[in-house]
Amino acid sequence: MILNIIIRCLVPVIMVFGILFSEKSLAQNIINNAHSHNDYLNKRPLYSALENNFKSIEVDVFLLKSDLYVGHNWLQLRKNKTIENLYLGPLWKLFNKNKGFIYQNKAPLFLLVDIKTTAEPTYDILKIILKKYTPMLTRVVSDSLVQGSVTIILSGNKPGLEDFKYNIDRFVFLDGRFSNISKNISNLLMPIISIDWSDHFQWNGLGIMPKKELILLNDIINKI
Repeated sequence: MILNIIIRCLVPVIMVFGILFSEKSLAQNIINNAHSHNDYLNKRPLYSALENNFKSIEVDVFLLKSDLYVGHNWLQLRKNKTIENLYLGPLWKLFNKNKGFIYQNKAPLFLLVDIKTTAEPTYDILKIILKKYTPMLTRVVSDSLVQGSVTIILSGNKPGLEDFKYNIDRFVFLDGRFSNISKNISNLLMPIISIDWSDHFQWNGLGIMPKKELILLNDIINKI
């Protein structure tokens, strides 16, 4: 498996709220079920999640004038807030500082890129950007996996499965949906499945999960 998280439920979700920790916390064990949704909304994007040893981070991106800007909507986009400035560049510095790893204990980080603009042109620009960071990234070369310190997973308006069918060299993987479970798609392409929690469950994380919903959750996991 590329990832050791199989299912990512969107709500409820664990978020990081900009709590300050020392850099040495990056050497601690990673929290596999910790996911920073809309990470750019935090006071310290990226760093708060890393200092809390989060396994995955999610950012929304918009294509504008041949660059990818990070934000929740068009009104939030700012000149300096690109995916390179906020995420890939800082991760690259950590990668080099830590001699080829993001976390000092060598645990990989997942960066989910939620595309908000048209899939194909946005992905085309993303490919150009990602190529600069090749040594840091998990990638597929000649249809074989090369594990990196950062795994890029496309979500949102991602290209269709057919666009990747014969693509034996790439820097990205796909965020799957519940409907993909029965399609026998290789985890070399689709390593995680995401569902909207509220579509299947009413439990809000407080108290004990109702037995019927727990059975349903286990059933979903067992199908993956």
